[in-house]
Amino acid sequence: MNRSLPQEEVERGSTTQGLSKERHGDNTSDESQYSLKKILAIWASVTLPMGLIIWVITPFLIPRVDLNPGLLYLTLITLGLVWQGVVSYVILRPWVVPCTWEGLKKRLWLNTPTDPRTGSPSKRMFIWTIPLIAFLFLWDKLGVLQGLNQAWVDAIPFFAPRDYALIRNLAEPAVGHWWLLGVLAVLILFNYFLGEELIFRGILLPKMNGAFGRWDFIANGVLFSAYHLHLIWVLPSQIIVRDWVYPWAAKRYKSYWMSVIIHGFDAIFLVVLFPLAILGRL
Repeated sequence: MNRSLPQEEVERGSTTQGLSKERHGDNTSDESQYSLKKILAIWASVTLPMGLIIWVITPFLIPRVDLNPGLLYLTLITLGLVWQGVVSYVILRPWVVPCTWEGLKKRLWLNTPTDPRTGSPSKRMFIWTIPLIAFLFLWDKLGVLQGLNQAWVDAIPFFAPRDYALIRNLAEPAVGHWWLLGVLAVLILFNYFLGEELIFRGILLPKMNGAFGRWDFIANGVLFSAYHLHLIWVLPSQIIVRDWVYPWAAKRYKSYWMSVIIHGFDAIFLVVLFPLAILGRL
């Protein structure tokens, strides 16, 4: 009996330490990993609202709101991204204890990129964002797999893009509406940092290894593609290779900032195009 007591204490201590690691954002133990059910629940919590916005809420509001349909849709999609920031806060607040910058850094990989060869942090790794950005730019510019997108829409006409969801259709309605710069600022903040990117590469990716093993970055990319119900007409060209780049970079270099930079490169075009559209120069 006296021999078993120390063993029980050891087991209790081990359990307590495990819980402490999980609550402090340790992503290395199996216990800290998300189950497939939890991953899909988080995915659904940010995906379904975007589908509702494009297929239900926007069509419902168009005849009832005195605002151009494209501008209305842009505003609603931005609110959808803000919702993702709210979801992120709800997820992180109870589990990052204490909820400090250091705790968040550990949980979300808010680190200087790590050199895969040495395992040491190195700012030089940021240079790898350049070829990855170039790859994605060429992928989009050359229309790789565009034929698959067309076949997808032809097979399921319901997935064809709505006119109000195409950004090119905003050029004329945007003229003179300077308030759109405020919408743009919120959109960029929550799309590339506090919402979309935070959910997929900050919250989910570090916790997906338990469910998907070495293929966690591919699973993350597939979920990210499938989340874009508001861009479902380009799903085939996104879900194959393209959307794997963001999680691959974040995982390889153990840094959230890698995917933020690569994904956030899109914001440069928005920052240039929006003022031009408002000035009527597009």
